[in-house]
Amino acid sequence: MPEAASNGGHKRALLIGCPVAGLRAPAQDLETMRTILEVYGFSCETVQNATRADILNHLEDIIEATNASDAVVVYFSGHGGLVEQTGEINAKRPVQFLIPYDFSDTTEGDFRGITDVELSQYLRRITDKTENVTLILDCCHAARMARLKATVKKIDPQVYAVVFSHIQKMLRDGTLNGGGHHERNPRLLTIAASAQTESAYEQAFGEEQRSVLTEALERVMLRRDASGNPSISCWRSVMRSVRDRIKATCPQQFPQIEGDDTRFTFSLDKASLNAALPFSYTPKDGPVLEGGRLHGVVAGDTYAVLPGLDERFDLRRQITEITVDAVGPVKSRVIKDSDLISRVEKHAGSDMRAFPRKKIGRLPVAVQLGEASEQLNGRIDGSPFLCKAEDNDPSPFATIARGDSEVELWSQETGESSLLGCWQATGEHVDARCVSEIIDRLESMARSRHLLSLARQVEPIALSQQVGVQVGRVRCGQPDTSGQEGGLVVTEGDRIFIKLCNNGRSPVLVTIFEICAGSVMMLTSATPSGRELRPNEEYIFGELDMIFGTLEGSEVDWPERVPKKCPRLFENIVVVVTPNRLDMDLRCLETGPGAAKGADRGAQELDAPSLSDFIDTVGSSSTRDFKTRQTYVEFGMRVVSFELNHN
Repeated sequence: MPEAASNGGHKRALLIGCPVAGLRAPAQDLETMRTILEVYGFSCETVQNATRADILNHLEDIIEATNASDAVVVYFSGHGGLVEQTGEINAKRPVQFLIPYDFSDTTEGDFRGITDVELSQYLRRITDKTENVTLILDCCHAARMARLKATVKKIDPQVYAVVFSHIQKMLRDGTLNGGGHHERNPRLLTIAASAQTESAYEQAFGEEQRSVLTEALERVMLRRDASGNPSISCWRSVMRSVRDRIKATCPQQFPQIEGDDTRFTFSLDKASLNAALPFSYTPKDGPVLEGGRLHGVVAGDTYAVLPGLDERFDLRRQITEITVDAVGPVKSRVIKDSDLISRVEKHAGSDMRAFPRKKIGRLPVAVQLGEASEQLNGRIDGSPFLCKAEDNDPSPFATIARGDSEVELWSQETGESSLLGCWQATGEHVDARCVSEIIDRLESMARSRHLLSLARQVEPIALSQQVGVQVGRVRCGQPDTSGQEGGLVVTEGDRIFIKLCNNGRSPVLVTIFEICAGSVMMLTSATPSGRELRPNEEYIFGELDMIFGTLEGSEVDWPERVPKKCPRLFENIVVVVTPNRLDMDLRCLETGPGAAKGADRGAQELDAPSLSDFIDTVGSSSTRDFKTRQTYVEFGMRVVSFELNHN
């Protein structure tokens, strides 16, 4: 079981409440969070009616007190604001800010809010001292700021000029260093009550007025295990249960989580979810696997179902085994029988999780290690994503061979071989740790290859083509797309930008992934359920977060753990497009250790503007009409590939 914080360090929490504009819940919210966090061993500093100066001074105190082994939580309950500059050809980006208790004292030269760029700088200073930092924002950043039913608040649009002037002043006097937004802070885990353009609410729970998110966190995080101790779950499991609770209490609100959600609560340890998917059962809908074509699910795949709080596969905890019958875009039906129903209906209304046990379309791996081959072949046989290559297979998915005192992992991609990993080996023996690392890398590679294959299949459809994608280098703060006639070539250390444009007449949500060396990483981690693009709106990943529109770019690194024995790798940018928000985030598509990038093309022409016909053919062996029973979801994908060279 993971420790709730790291190795004997202190656990500190700063709880901030700002009951402005008619809010009544913050005082109760702070007491609720204190109760939760004290159960997890935190000492809590509570700041009610917090002014701008109060908040910044307490953040400075946290920074001063924090050491490398500490765990830190910063919690805010109150209003948030978002202002946009409209009617300008070169409009600056929207600015989000927290609203302290003294916000009404704002004047033209004295802005009393706390902007996102300021907060990000403080958080960066905390994460520079410890990697175990959690930010919880129980507020909304929507311009309409509806946290109270029937009370809709708006920020005067003229505030934008005041906010922008405030940021310029801080940059001039050196109190703001021009650093990045917390979307780029990989050490920070953030829970937000709602998406950027949506609302968060407080409402009556019995006789108490409470914030919807905080009430749900209390309900989920104070669960006890059989021994009476707090249940230790990863944040992905926590947020799934939180969202289920909010569906019942306030369905118009959808909380977000940003950062590595496989981390256990207030810990740096991680769950071994390895492509696990949620599984549910209700008498009305029957058993449903909450993953579909987008997740690489194929009819015939088998999964082991465990209780929802289980973070690793354990045969002793298995409820049942399921076989996929019909596949939808993001949900799938399973073959039903009386034994299955009797086993899962006992868990109706509670979370379950499905761990892959055998996947159709497993990818072939050739093992050329002499006597040590048996070790790896046994693990490959037991993998849901891999199978042994035939002896006469001229081009397997991957090859494991012996080099000079090393075991080497080679991948076949775009007609050439790439060396993706090396492990030291003594004689003929390959130790168990090495075998486990190789299998983990191979399974990550297989999952990324399936995602790329799917992207190529659906790229021609209309929804995919609604979003234009451009990738190029950044030179001197400007986009540079020159010299790409033969394809974009990037050298390690270069900076790139990714520009998306919604060319359609309806809004879409976009999520950007980077794939390379068999690993998938979400780039738009601040909006894991998708970033909204309105008609004709552009979004540039790699834009400097400091308002001025300067293009900084995202630095391209050679993937960690990949030897530089081959001159190049192939990077891919994959964009997932949906017409509305999925009732899930897409981080379950991520694989590998986190340093990611990669690709391949190929297409099936789909002339319909949706995936319904395509999905029907995938599930054609089904004995029931899945199409009429599934919740309809549409998605598209775009892929841009480029070559990465090392120094």
